[in-house]
Amino acid sequence: MKKTFVKSLTLVLTIIAVVAMHASVTGAQENTIIRPSNRSGDFEFSVPIIYTDSATIKGSGDSSADLNSDWSAGFGIGYDINENFLINGLFAWSSRSYEAKDVLENGLTNRYNGTLDTFTISLNGTYYFLDKNITPFVSGGIGWTYLDTNIPNGLGESYCYWDPWWGYVCGTYVPTKTENDISFNAGLGVRWDITNSFSLQASYNKMWIDISKASGGMPDFNVYKMDIIFRSKS
Repeated sequence: MKKTFVKSLTLVLTIIAVVAMHASVTGAQENTIIRPSNRSGDFEFSVPIIYTDSATIKGSGDSSADLNSDWSAGFGIGYDINENFLINGLFAWSSRSYEAKDVLENGLTNRYNGTLDTFTISLNGTYYFLDKNITPFVSGGIGWTYLDTNIPNGLGESYCYWDPWWGYVCGTYVPTKTENDISFNAGLGVRWDITNSFSLQASYNKMWIDISKASGGMPDFNVYKMDIIFRSKS
């Protein structure tokens, strides 16, 4: 996991550095030092690079699942209502390994490994404190999160179909334990409008997912984001 983290971090920082250098060169004549933001009325397309820290989800009877940290991504579309307020929709997905602990009726424990796949769609609002191209901000939102534990939840079902390339194909589908939950998020960070069409945004966020079987309150997650933002006037 450590080697994967280092490789992923190196790749992300390289991409950000290349994009930022290109934007700085092409926008040199736009005066990239502190200046008015000129965000009002912009449409934004963002690509968030997301790092979610490890976390533990507690269940009933002292059961639990320890989720490993990992990278993920997504995309968002937003609109700057004015220089200080942005509203946007975000779609993000992740696949994280975990180790779960089951507690048997006799008190013994059983451990197993798995992968948790999640998909989140959220509606968010961001408030920028300054009408400048460099500004701190706070954000918050509400959304829907789909979780797939990849734990078999029934007998396998066979299916067959005609494929234009492979002909008549048959396979087996095994249903897994999934659920749909309400999720919430809040964050704070800094934004830099490098040019009138390109921005970078770094933030620390908290995410809460209302998992039905979790105990001890709603599970929360530490999320770090770097948003690569492309802007255009409406």
